[in-house]
Amino acid sequence: MAEPDADPIPVILIAGYLGAGKTTWLNAHLRDGVAPGTLVLVNDFGTINVDAELIDYAGERLLKLSSGCLCCSLSDELGTQLARIGRWLKPPAALIIETSGVARPRRIADMIRVARRFHLERIVTLVDLASLAQRLNDSRVGELVAGQIASADTLSLNRGDDLDDAERERLMRRLHSLNPHAQVAHAGFSTGRPEQAAPKRPPTLRRTDERDPDWQRFAIELPASLNRRTLEALLAEHAEGLARAKGFLQAEGRYYVFQWSGGQAEWTPTAPRPGASQLVGIGFAGAPFDALIAALKTLA
Repeated sequence: MAEPDADPIPVILIAGYLGAGKTTWLNAHLRDGVAPGTLVLVNDFGTINVDAELIDYAGERLLKLSSGCLCCSLSDELGTQLARIGRWLKPPAALIIETSGVARPRRIADMIRVARRFHLERIVTLVDLASLAQRLNDSRVGELVAGQIASADTLSLNRGDDLDDAERERLMRRLHSLNPHAQVAHAGFSTGRPEQAAPKRPPTLRRTDERDPDWQRFAIELPASLNRRTLEALLAEHAEGLARAKGFLQAEGRYYVFQWSGGQAEWTPTAPRPGASQLVGIGFAGAPFDALIAALKTLA
């Protein structure tokens, strides 16, 4: 059992909406170098933890939360993991938690603050500038995204290269209005590591009137004969009900990591892997989501 008076374990919490670039940020942060013995804890929304599979880090120092999204109510699994880690004879030098894209970081921060042996060092929220206005103006997720931004000590901004100066300035003003205290890191997938520690803000009480969207998840096996354009067209047609999709797919004789977010599909070639192709996704309950599932079943 760990010594009761041992130094607290510093925690970095990585947040941001679906597809904002959290896993890419984490990989860049790990490549930059972390303290030996750092532990990475990854939560994802699907039955296969795609994000964890994409993290380039030693397997014994990578833990996966399989409970799905940390949104409507925090799963006991995170609290159980924190308690177990805190009792390790040789506890980690630091802990990095990558949340799912529908998580509210303040809720997780509350759990970290009351857990023994842990100290919340900072919250880093990834922001996709290209889709920020659309997300904030979406009545289903705007309050969630605003809360993720407001919770941050550091905002790491991605995908703003195609915006004109006026639009970028409008978005920066909006970010500042949501969180005037956060440090801001620009330039693509910068790790957002500040030159000096982020200024400490007093803990804020979490709102009790937060209402999460009625999320629906799916997992479906797709055939090796899958056509890439067919899948992209299907997801585009049913985009109203879909927030995010990803998976390890075989298509047209090759293996891919597939990612879909904000209407954009990305196919990254990868090494062959055992098992069937599987696509996981998360969307909004209702007729558009039901139509999406029915359409996907025609491909299976």
